[in-house]
Amino acid sequence: MVYREDASRRACKDLEQGLVLYYYGECVGAEHRRIETHLEGCASCRDFLEGLRTFLPLTVKPDDPPQAFWESYSREMHRKLEAVEQRVPWWRDLFSLARPWPVPALATALVLLLALTLTFTKGLWRSQDFPPEGEALLEILPMAENLEFFKTMELLDAMDLIEAVVGSGNGSA
Repeated sequence: MVYREDASRRACKDLEQGLVLYYYGECVGAEHRRIETHLEGCASCRDFLEGLRTFLPLTVKPDDPPQAFWESYSREMHRKLEAVEQRVPWWRDLFSLARPWPVPALATALVLLLALTLTFTKGLWRSQDFPPEGEALLEILPMAENLEFFKTMELLDAMDLIEAVVGSGNGSA
């Protein structure tokens, strides 16, 4: 498509933008009055504005789809909304465990399992590091025989401490 410049459709260079704004109603005040005054005396600018009035409405075609499009669109949207309503998210399944009846039932089962485990594995829980009860008693008896000796040692340590405190008190006085 070849564009031919028609001398009658050319506007004054300094008013082209102003005429477009004038056409859209964006000019106000002094600029609006200046363009109207210029249009009274300039035929090429009037032709340019007339060209805008005939050409610009053709560039904006209304896009009104037919009724069949809207019916198809409506059916499709209803179908998609129904599919979304039927689908249950995975996190709702997870929250189903927190409903009122499973919580006490699970807690009871855990307590029962713990009680049975502690009851039937009583012998397995005992550490192999500790000697049996009879052997432990034999290890404690020699220490009990020396108990008087240890008490005497504690008394001597306490006396040494008292003498040190009393001795330091006499020297400073």
